[in-house]
Amino acid sequence: MMSQTHVLLAAALFAKPGKTLRNTAVVAGAIVPDIAIFGLLGWSKVMGIPETRVWNELYWQEPWQTYTAAGNSLPLYLLIAVFGVLILRLVPAAHRLGMVALFFALAAITHVAGDLPVHVEDAHRHLWPLSDWKFISPVSYWNPEHHGRAFSVFEGLLGIALSIILFRRFKGWLTRVIIITLIVAYFAVPAYFIFMLG
Repeated sequence: MMSQTHVLLAAALFAKPGKTLRNTAVVAGAIVPDIAIFGLLGWSKVMGIPETRVWNELYWQEPWQTYTAAGNSLPLYLLIAVFGVLILRLVPAAHRLGMVALFFALAAITHVAGDLPVHVEDAHRHLWPLSDWKFISPVSYWNPEHHGRAFSVFEGLLGIALSIILFRRFKGWLTRVIIITLIVAYFAVPAYFIFMLG
């Protein structure tokens, strides 16, 4: 799924008004699995590497495949969640740390679960470092040869529905601007790739 969908879904599930630290952990957890991809894209721009080379060559090579695997590691996020629960139960003085760890991990696990059924050739190693196994789905969130157009419509509608839920839940203008920006990304991201890659 697209990064903004992961953020909207995790926020709809776990974010609450007035819980700034918790909400920040949720947003961070929803984004972190995609950090390697953002890093690759940013690095390639600085280095002047053509976009086609990034997605057709570099993305599939090391160290980017390991960075992506680490960012999408279900065992890693389960370990962080267990750490958060243990801190919450055993060290009341460190409640904030436990809460941050737990909600960060829950949002990241939500991201991983959302990606699992919509990646074909670009599937992640979700059990890394324990296994290099990949679930190769018949459905792609982007590739039209694997129902990408239909899923894009579904994902856009899901994003709008999640935005409505969050718009009703959060009344602050800054949060609402962020939500609107995430919705705009449903048009901006595909437009960018069409412009850059044809």
